[in-house]
Amino acid sequence: MSHFIKDDGTTKEMLSLRFSGITRETLLPQIDEILLFRKYKRLDGEVGNGTYEKGDRTKRILFGAFVKYFKFKVMVDTLSDGEVGVRVLRATSGFSGGVIGVNQVTQEMIEISNSLKTL
Repeated sequence: MSHFIKDDGTTKEMLSLRFSGITRETLLPQIDEILLFRKYKRLDGEVGNGTYEKGDRTKRILFGAFVKYFKFKVMVDTLSDGEVGVRVLRATSGFSGGVIGVNQVTQEMIEISNSLKTL
């Protein structure tokens, strides 16, 4: 059963999802598992609630869009109505990869959103 109930608004800089029928503590390891499966590593914060990175920033700067690099900040909060809100913010713009790099970051954000909506 999917706990995802609503997309609270997705922009180029952030996605905001809402979940019901699940606690924050139960959702955190599931988010972490999805991101680890997508080859992300957690840089800071707690499991499922911190900064995640994929790729090599130095190589991205040197070789541009030929090297993928993504960095996102994940924040999970219990809302006043008992639902759980998940926000994913871009922590890198993708400009080091030019126009293609910016599009890669945007596409990655969409794919992360789709993965989280299966929870």
